[in-house]
Amino acid sequence: MTDATLLRALRHNNWANLELVAFCARLSAEQLGWTTQGVYGSVHATLQHILGAETGYLHSLTGLEPPGGRLPESLVPLERLADIARSNAERIEKVVAGETAPERKITRPSGAIVPATIIVAQFIHHGSDHRAHIGSILGAHSVEGPNLDAWAFGRAIGVSTAAVR
Repeated sequence: MTDATLLRALRHNNWANLELVAFCARLSAEQLGWTTQGVYGSVHATLQHILGAETGYLHSLTGLEPPGGRLPESLVPLERLADIARSNAERIEKVVAGETAPERKITRPSGAIVPATIIVAQFIHHGSDHRAHIGSILGAHSVEGPNLDAWAFGRAIGVSTAAVR
């Protein structure tokens, strides 16, 4: 699983999480509490859900508890979410770089049996899906969120000049 494309996709996911946490740190408590129809929950709850799920996927992939333990049900400060986002980014890259049996079967807490590759794919998809929810919430309140697409990531890391949005 050390494919450069997979690493780039994971790095985009990790960058987008950190960009969104930084953006949310500039919002008021009221704005962090916003929600809208058809999304997971509030801006803050959705952001915490993204990062909490990632720690769960990492637990499935490694069998190790996350540094600092699992997230509580109550909302934690954005500074802690930023720390978790950085930790998840480091840990998923190590998992993918060290993966020797990408099709190894993993039993999830639900009892489902899933190949490691599917858990990694879900790691990326889940974050993207819920970051879009946060974008929908912000848009419903006439606030433009950060551009988190792959084009913006390419520009941010200096490998692209694409300006498509």
